[in-house]
Amino acid sequence: MNSIWRVAIALFLALCITPSVSAQQPSAEQAGVLWFDRMATALRELNFEATLVQVQGDRIQPIMWLHGRHSDNLEVELLIHLNGADVRILRLGDQTSYYFQPADNSYSINSDSTYGLLPAAFYRPFTHLNDYYQVIAGRGMRVTGRDTQYLRLVSRDNSRYHYSLWVDRESGMLLKLQMLTPQGQVLEQLQLTSFQLSDELPVSLEDLQGVQRPPRLFDPNTAEAPQFSLLPRWLPSGFTLQRQTHRLLYATQLANDHFLYSDGLTEVSVYISRKRDQALPELAFEGAESFYNTSKGDYAITVVGKLPLATLRKIAENVDASVPRQ
Repeated sequence: MNSIWRVAIALFLALCITPSVSAQQPSAEQAGVLWFDRMATALRELNFEATLVQVQGDRIQPIMWLHGRHSDNLEVELLIHLNGADVRILRLGDQTSYYFQPADNSYSINSDSTYGLLPAAFYRPFTHLNDYYQVIAGRGMRVTGRDTQYLRLVSRDNSRYHYSLWVDRESGMLLKLQMLTPQGQVLEQLQLTSFQLSDELPVSLEDLQGVQRPPRLFDPNTAEAPQFSLLPRWLPSGFTLQRQTHRLLYATQLANDHFLYSDGLTEVSVYISRKRDQALPELAFEGAESFYNTSKGDYAITVVGKLPLATLRKIAENVDASVPRQ
């Protein structure tokens, strides 16, 4: 009889204890936030040398990627494109320089992340994205021989692309990324093919502080204000205006008003020019960099960005001179 009571008491305690233990386990979304924030810290703090392959459609670009911090805590990052034109990107703190051949095309910008590699939001805590995206932790796989944690970054309103991330479980480093349409089509991906951590700043980065920097691409003090009567009146929640200016396009010398918006994860540009000068037909393309061109009255409107085509079309349809909508 005593043994029966002991079994009964053990079963009772198990039933009482099990719910409290499971309640302490974070949800898939809570775990996703924790892993995303760990990744953001790793991208800022780790000293590493890596090679990666960036794939966008038929374009494949292998890149050498070095990152670290000086003893005075200055962050330094260097990217070298290994195929095609000689392109090097150097970031020291919040100053980023893009070196091209011929050197006449080189420029510098104010940025504490390297545009064209990862979204700026990946270097910041997830709280900056929480209103517009959710991040969900799932089961990872091996990437570059390392065990990973899988994260699914999902647009809350489907007006943006989604992302799949594979994060190194040991260091928190991002090892693989995919950008996908809401329907699941992969548009762009990036994967590290080698990854080496170190306690010290990589030797190749030690003497880059004295490198000559090219001129600044954009100086707000000399920027010309927009000149045409139309303005963008709608963008998805979370997009804020980064800059607006009247300028000539580099390749065509076409005069246009340019509006740049960002939600931290992606950017979208709206170009407004005179229809008689642009003379393009209605055009639409959805891809890693979507494109939509239309006209309204005497003006041509072009919207470009890493967003679904339906979102670009809605932005263009809401370019007008009316009172801004609430």
